[in-house]
Amino acid sequence: MKYAIRIGIITIVCVSLIVGYYFYLSRRSFSAEEKPTAEQSELEKVLGRDLVLDYPQTPREVIKFYNRILKLYYDSNTADGEVEKLCDQAMMLFDADLIQQNPRDVYVASVKSDIQAYKDRNKKMVTTNVCDTSDVTYKKLNGNDMAYVLAYYFVSEGSSSQQTYQKYALRKDDIGNYKILAFELSDANGD
Repeated sequence: MKYAIRIGIITIVCVSLIVGYYFYLSRRSFSAEEKPTAEQSELEKVLGRDLVLDYPQTPREVIKFYNRILKLYYDSNTADGEVEKLCDQAMMLFDADLIQQNPRDVYVASVKSDIQAYKDRNKKMVTTNVCDTSDVTYKKLNGNDMAYVLAYYFVSEGSSSQQTYQKYALRKDDIGNYKILAFELSDANGD
């Protein structure tokens, strides 16, 4: 009988402690440093992705991630320092030959110039899209594994809009990652 009373008292004390702690946490006001952060912004997600450990697995995913970077370039809220960090992320997706042709300082200056041109013309990248997985073309070229991905961009300029297509050539590197080797304007068929 004494054993059952002890178990009952211990159970009541434990439940009371758990319920009390729950109410304490639910009513507690957090200081600015302790406040749980809201969901990360798109900029934080893109800049926070470690492309060394978490590289996109397919050519299509590479272009989808690159498109996320492009949209952030042309977002009017993106600061200069953030643009440079975005450029660094983009260059992680580039083939060594493309980087050799566009060193970081040249690439960053080119991107900043494009961003300014967008602002001057009141342009905004509204939508980006990438072809379906089944539409990605794989080929062997000079002993290299290549992939060709078509993407389209819907851009507004003032009250008008236009849709453009870009064809990306990606080459598989030594560790099996597809990197952007080249790109060119295209039509809806990839020609």
